[in-house]
Amino acid sequence: MIYLDEIITLEGKRNISKTGFDFSGKERFAGVSIDSRNIRKDEIFFAIKGEKTDGHNYLQEVARKKVKLAVINDSWLKSNIKSLWKNNRYLKNLSCLAVKDTIKTLGELASQHRQRNSVPVLCVGGSNGKTTVKDMIAAVLSNKFSVLKNDGNFNNHIGLPLTLLKLNENHSFAVLEAGSNHFNELKYLCEIAMPDCTLVTNIGKEHLEFFKNLKGVAKEEFELYEHINKNTDGVCLYNLDDKFIRHYYKKYLSVRKNLPSFTYSYDFDSDVKGKMLGYGKNFEPVFEVKYGKLKFKTFVNTFGKHSFYNGLAAAATGLFFGVPEKQIKEVLENFKPVSDKRMEVIEFNGIKIINDTYNSNPDSVKIGLETLKEYNTNGKKHVILADMLELGKESRSEHAAIGKLTAKMGFDFLYTYGGDSYNTFLSAKRMKNNYWFDNREVLSEFLKNTCSKGDIIYVKGSRGMEMEEVVRKIINEEYKIK
Repeated sequence: MIYLDEIITLEGKRNISKTGFDFSGKERFAGVSIDSRNIRKDEIFFAIKGEKTDGHNYLQEVARKKVKLAVINDSWLKSNIKSLWKNNRYLKNLSCLAVKDTIKTLGELASQHRQRNSVPVLCVGGSNGKTTVKDMIAAVLSNKFSVLKNDGNFNNHIGLPLTLLKLNENHSFAVLEAGSNHFNELKYLCEIAMPDCTLVTNIGKEHLEFFKNLKGVAKEEFELYEHINKNTDGVCLYNLDDKFIRHYYKKYLSVRKNLPSFTYSYDFDSDVKGKMLGYGKNFEPVFEVKYGKLKFKTFVNTFGKHSFYNGLAAAATGLFFGVPEKQIKEVLENFKPVSDKRMEVIEFNGIKIINDTYNSNPDSVKIGLETLKEYNTNGKKHVILADMLELGKESRSEHAAIGKLTAKMGFDFLYTYGGDSYNTFLSAKRMKNNYWFDNREVLSEFLKNTCSKGDIIYVKGSRGMEMEEVVRKIINEEYKIK
């Protein structure tokens, strides 16, 4: 529930009302929306100008749905005020709040709303696995709390505030994914969410076009820890298996002996200690968790080596917040990723397809290839790799390194797609079956003639490469593997 008094205290506003809407009244709204297609009449419409569309162009549609209030940019209003309500019977029933920047105002409103609803907030960041870890943690904590979490990866300067504005009196905890691809974005998100607890999954080669190198990535991701360690009495959860996180933890511990922290690791002494035991029949990771005198065995119901780390992060968080081991085990062993593009295993027509097409960077590709290498199969292994985007000047060398690694691991087939991945193709020249494509359709058709029953296919690429289309082509009923 959004209260009017949260809105009327916003900075830089200008009230524009044609309906006698009382800005000094006690109006309440069910929430906010930036989507004119599914907004409800008891919600506030925020007109957001994006790269492809401008929410101001949909004010008439919003008004037609009997929405009472819209927040618009003042610069847009100055250019359109004469025609805004003229000869338009719908817009005459809509009141507007004009502000300097609707995106900034959305964040400001979310921050005010978060303060009104004083529930614990946990923010999850990191280079790889943060969406899955966020979903796992939310599922674990739901055994003890009424949890609000981001939908999908609604984790940026628009998605996170929209999530926070869904907080209501029924929630007792919020688990929020916080994402960034530019410096200071996480600092801004922390100012909005004011987390009491933060967790960074790992530091990897993400968005190097903007962060330049791993030190730059770490600097940005550690804004989550900095918020806690400098501004609050909250707690940070540290993955000591990551060398950057481990170094940060030791550095702060040397300065503040009473550093509010909780640690987990497979390889180092920590509050929660994990021990890898192997894999199940579908290559789901099995591990042991030890916390004080408590010890239990569990597995994560997702394919891949990375699931060890995701599962331990969720288990450690649950243990810190007092969730019983039985309920932690139940969540991990029945977990299903919300996205259908994260290490999804598909059995089709006698072949096994690993759909890992949600996103890609050098670290996630490496761990995906390691997982495939360790997987036992009587058939051949086919690796399909598309471009890893936003690597900047490092793109050529990073794609080449992946090609060398793929060849070294001795896979049967390598198929690459995209301009950057041409460097992967060139550096894997020692492979007998090494192919490059500039068209997904051609790649898919070629795959049809090289796969046989019993084979396994691993598909990976950045979100913008849309490699899920290759997976769809493979499992299309008209597309038969010989």
